[in-house]
Amino acid sequence: MRVLVVNWRCIRNPLAGGAEVYFQEVFSRLAGRGHAVTLLAERFAGSAAEEMIDGIRVIRAGGKWTFNFTAGRLVGRLADSLGADVVVDDLNKIPFFSPWHTRKPVLAILMHLFRGSIFREALPPLAAYVWLTETMIPLAYRNCRFAVLSESSKQDTVRVGIRPEQITIIPPGTDFARFRPDPTARRDTSDSAVSPAVPVVLHVGRLKRYKSADHLLRAARLLKDKGLAFRVVILGDGDDAPRLRALAAKLGLGEQVEFTGFVPESEKVSWYRRAALLVESSAKEGWGLIVMEANACGLPVVVADSPGLRDSSRDGVNGLMYRYGDIPALAERIERLLTDAALRGRLGAQALGWARQWTWDAAADKMEAAVAQSAGG
Repeated sequence: MRVLVVNWRCIRNPLAGGAEVYFQEVFSRLAGRGHAVTLLAERFAGSAAEEMIDGIRVIRAGGKWTFNFTAGRLVGRLADSLGADVVVDDLNKIPFFSPWHTRKPVLAILMHLFRGSIFREALPPLAAYVWLTETMIPLAYRNCRFAVLSESSKQDTVRVGIRPEQITIIPPGTDFARFRPDPTARRDTSDSAVSPAVPVVLHVGRLKRYKSADHLLRAARLLKDKGLAFRVVILGDGDDAPRLRALAAKLGLGEQVEFTGFVPESEKVSWYRRAALLVESSAKEGWGLIVMEANACGLPVVVADSPGLRDSSRDGVNGLMYRYGDIPALAERIERLLTDAALRGRLGAQALGWARQWTWDAAADKMEAAVAQSAGG
C-alpha cells in the first residue's frame, strides 16, 4: 500500500513527543514490510525539506503556527501525486480535516481529546480554537475509521459523536531492547543501612499544565513535613517549567527537588533503573508510554486514575493508583512504596510482566489491518 501520513512533527523534531514515538515505531515497521510510507510534517530550525528516516519518506512544510493550514492545502495534492491508497490523519493537537481536502480514504489516529482541559493549558483564544476544532471532528470524519490508543480514548471519541464500530483500539508497545532492568543498578531506598543516599521519586515527560506535576510537588511537601527522606527528580522541559520551579521554591522544597530539563534517552533509562518509583499525575493521556517504559525497567509507578493512565495501569499490579487531584492520597501512595521495600520489590517484578503484554510488532499488525480496511473502502 501507498500511505500518506499527516502529523505535526517527525521524530527528529526537538519537540517530538509520545505521538511521534508512536508513529515512528508503528509506521517504520509498515515501511519495513514493503509499504510506501510518506510523512507530511512541520519544518523546524535546521531541518531539511525532505529526507528518509527508517524507510519513511519525510516531507516538511510550514511551521509550528502554520502547519495546520499548510497541511490542509498540501494533503490533497500530495496524496494524488503519490498515488496514495489511504491518508492517515493524526489528530493530536489540532485536526487537519483531511477528508475535506482529499477524495482518498482517510484513517484518523487519535491519541486523546483535550476537550475542556485545554482551557487549563492554553490562553483563552487558543484554547477556544482547539476546543472548536474538536467539536468539528464528527462532521469532518463521520465516514472515517479511527485508531485510538485505549478504551478511555475510544469512549472519549464516542462522546463527540463517532460510532463505536468505526473505532479500533491499538495500544502502543515498548522498546524492550532499550527499556530493560539493569541488575547492577542500585535503587537507593529509605530503608538502606549501607548508604546515606535517599530514594528518588521520578517524574518524566514534557512539563505541561495538564500533566499536573505540581500535584507531585504538593505531595512532596506533605511527605517532607512527616520527615520522610527522599528526593524528587523531574526529567523533561516545557512551558510549565517556570511555574513549577517557582512552586517548588514557594513550598520550601529547595534542594529536595531537581529539575533536569531535557535529557537524552540513555540518561532517562538510567534514571528508570535507579529510581525507587515513578509518579504519573496527568489529568489525561492517550495511554501511558512513560508508565510502560518505567515498568519495562522494573520500576513501579504511582499513577492517577485518569483517562489513559487507568488503561495502562492496574492498582496493585504494576503500581498504585489514586484519585486524580487527591494530593493526600498521592502522598500516601508514595509513602507506602518508599517505606515498604517488599511491596516495592513485588510491584517492580510484576511491572515487568505487565509491560510485556504490549509490543510494537503487535501494534504494527493492528495498524496494518486498519490501514488496509480503510483503503478498501
